Amino acid sequence: MKKQTITLLICLAMVAAAVGAALWLRHNEETGEPPVQKNEESPEGEEIENEHSTNIVTYFVGEMPPADPLMVGKWKNMDNHGWYKVYYDDDDGEGHYWGKEWDESDEVFEEDLSFHGNGWFRWTKSNDTLYEYSTMDFRDVPIAHIYTIKAFDSLNISMAETNKRSTYYFVKE
Repeated sequence: MKKQTITLLICLAMVAAAVGAALWLRHNEETGEPPVQKNEESPEGEEIENEHSTNIVTYFVGEMPPADPLMVGKWKNMDNHGWYKVYYDDDDGEGHYWGKEWDESDEVFEEDLSFHGNGWFRWTKSNDTLYEYSTMDFRDVPIAHIYTIKAFDSLNISMAETNKRSTYYFVKE
């Protein structure tokens, strides 16, 4: 019984320490105080800012070419006015950009889509070919949709599936 009590007290102390550390870190993030560390080469007690914090976002320019600015935006299908596609210039870290689509005539709305789940896709455009790789909520198994772009400008796009069965016309909103 004593052994179980001691083990329980140790576990509670560890949980309390973890919660305290998490609250302290959150407080520092909210107040904007940068984490500090002591430099071995500096005199005792002098503090310097940590310039390589894991909580700082760093952008590296030039790693990924920008998305086609004419593609980026919200597009509405001309034949089915409830079908929308949105092409973002947010890269997925693997050479593609994010996009999403939904069909309000099927009672699926933009706010129904879970982030990077059903309705989302990764896309790239190479010359006159548009590649879309659909994602799923439960598993990241991309499903490819490949289109040949027939006509394209800043307000209109006409694209045909590679099997040539269907052509879709979208206008930018």
